[in-house]
Amino acid sequence: MTQIATVTALPGPGTAEVTVARQTACGHDCENCAGCGTRSAKVVIRASAAIPLAVGDRVEVYSDSRVLGFAALVYLGPVALFLLGYLLPAGLPEGARYACGGLGFLLGLAGAAACDRRVRRTISYQITRKL
Repeated sequence: MTQIATVTALPGPGTAEVTVARQTACGHDCENCAGCGTRSAKVVIRASAAIPLAVGDRVEVYSDSRVLGFAALVYLGPVALFLLGYLLPAGLPEGARYACGGLGFLLGLAGAAACDRRVRRTISYQITRKL
């Protein structure tokens, strides 16, 4: 997955701190929309750089494609565990089934948080080129 970023700092040789605009489903084409009125969030990441850079340069940043699989797990895991917790204990009263579904959802959220922490430690970013 590639994104466009701006170099904000050069902490050491071969590394750069870049700011990436977090993408959403709407694409943040606010000049043509004005529907939601929100601003895009910025994420600061550290990336390896094999090319000479200066603060303020716009660059293309590449990250592992595993991120999309982890994102699917984080979003779909809690919902799937809720449904399993609700649908599997068919012989229980309705309130108990909701409680099992809620417990499954909470377990899914805990798993998503653990997965997010792991991904943040293991994901690598590389600057591929200057724009």
